[in-house]
Amino acid sequence: PLRISYADPRNPSFLLTRYGFLDKNCPSSFCKLMPTDVTDEMKELGYSYERMLFYSNGEVAQEVWDILLYSYLGVSGEFDDLQALLTAHREGDSETRIMLHEKHYEATSTALMEHIDTFIDQLDKLNEKANTVGKETTYVRNEHPRLPLILEHNNFVKQTFLNVRNRYTAEESGGSSNWIEATRVTVMECNDEECAQAECMQDENGSWECEGGLGHNPDGTEKATSKDVIASY
Repeated sequence: PLRISYADPRNPSFLLTRYGFLDKNCPSSFCKLMPTDVTDEMKELGYSYERMLFYSNGEVAQEVWDILLYSYLGVSGEFDDLQALLTAHREGDSETRIMLHEKHYEATSTALMEHIDTFIDQLDKLNEKANTVGKETTYVRNEHPRLPLILEHNNFVKQTFLNVRNRYTAEESGGSSNWIEATRVTVMECNDEECAQAECMQDENGSWECEGGLGHNPDGTEKATSKDVIASY
């Protein structure tokens, strides 16, 4: 039982709704992009709540950028580039995918900012409404026992969205951030005795940094004799 994880590191709302508390260490949250019509092609590109993520450090999952690009190309009628995106995804052609993202980055980054601003505005209105409880009507003790926790959750999600906004606003002001700055992978490291997960991130210079895993022996060699990528973001 000690090894069972009851949390979902991609969804801070899960523990709140099921067990009644907030995990403030959750590193990511669903980006809340919810198209009215999710096509099979969008699912193929990675549309799902566990992959469409905003990270607390301001990063955006590649799947989010792919869906933003797919949506823009469909609306703008640039069907040749749309087909090129799908083909690049199916064939693992990263060069073509990067080229398409760079070509249409102004449009997709604008869509990202508009989505963030709209969602934050909705959260602010919900919080404002919640703060009127007991002021405009008679407050009944214990009628809304989870309201403070819900407000705390909303503020946690809002901060994640603000971190993303600040990261990409800084880019427009001359910062170094861009849509492909970092790649994340989850690696399972094993040897003859044990296994452990490591979370690794590649920065814009191509260098990898990992947390967790089996670590190193006293002589500096790695304890792991095998490494398998079990998830990528």
